[in-house]
Amino acid sequence: MSSTDDVNAAAFGSVTGPRLSRRTLLLGSALGAAAAVMPLSSAFAAPSYTAVPLLPYETSRLDTQTTTVGKKKYEEIDVVYKGDTIRLFVPHTAKPFKSSPAVTMVWYYHSNGSTHTSLSNVYKYSAMLAVDKGWVCVCPLYGGSLWTNNAAAAYQKSAVTYLNSYFNIGTSFLRANSGGGSLLTGAYGTGMVPKAKGIYLANGTYDMEDLYARDPGRIGPVYDNDPALVAASNPARLPQSAWTGSRIRAVVSQADFIVPPAQHGQALVEKADPVAAETSLMWHNQGHVVPDVVSTDMIKTFARWLTV
Repeated sequence: MSSTDDVNAAAFGSVTGPRLSRRTLLLGSALGAAAAVMPLSSAFAAPSYTAVPLLPYETSRLDTQTTTVGKKKYEEIDVVYKGDTIRLFVPHTAKPFKSSPAVTMVWYYHSNGSTHTSLSNVYKYSAMLAVDKGWVCVCPLYGGSLWTNNAAAAYQKSAVTYLNSYFNIGTSFLRANSGGGSLLTGAYGTGMVPKAKGIYLANGTYDMEDLYARDPGRIGPVYDNDPALVAASNPARLPQSAWTGSRIRAVVSQADFIVPPAQHGQALVEKADPVAAETSLMWHNQGHVVPDVVSTDMIKTFARWLTV
């Protein structure tokens, strides 16, 4: 195991609770529910399904897209599975068949107050860099902004069921900004995502009880305003053994008063480091703003981990 510092550069499923109404705050609350599953015949037409065939439960796709840097072709596709929308970037080199060569999959976790469409905006540059390497990118809605309650965990599990049914997943990596970090760390620590080899957090949350204590008005309703329910699915309560063999890179800032490192990214790294395969912190001074370097650093980190 190793730990480096770069300067300036309770099990899930036991929690219930309703969604919050949508707000504009960065760590805000839930959006509306995903649309009901639509039949294949309702999928919008695309110029060609030759490179990437029509996927089961597909509801829409854009015309074929091209990455900015590598000029690689990919399809931007939405599917709706078990009531949750999943957005995918599928390179033309990655075939959605279990019999196809194994693919690397990057799972994105949107910030609270955002949706699966984050893959096409806030995460788009890093996702296109991933497509350049032939990796499939996926960002489910996860039911909206449900933090780590039982509904969020269920949507994570159903997304895994869907992707694992149609793709030969060789390796998974996980990435989150801000409030998406809680579900990401919980999913990684409890082994929800298949063949997960490492995670990358950028100003990402981790300790739900810290968030609830500092802002119960926004966090509480997702958990029926019950502190015990918050604790039951708090990734920070996972035993240290949950991080055995893990790979974790966290980008944090001492000026981030929304997600203080000592309770979140830094706390996760310090807990995991004695048993992890690799942990690292990258510090910055931009507060709760994710530095531009994160996109390329994430790709370099995941590419290096693939060789381990």
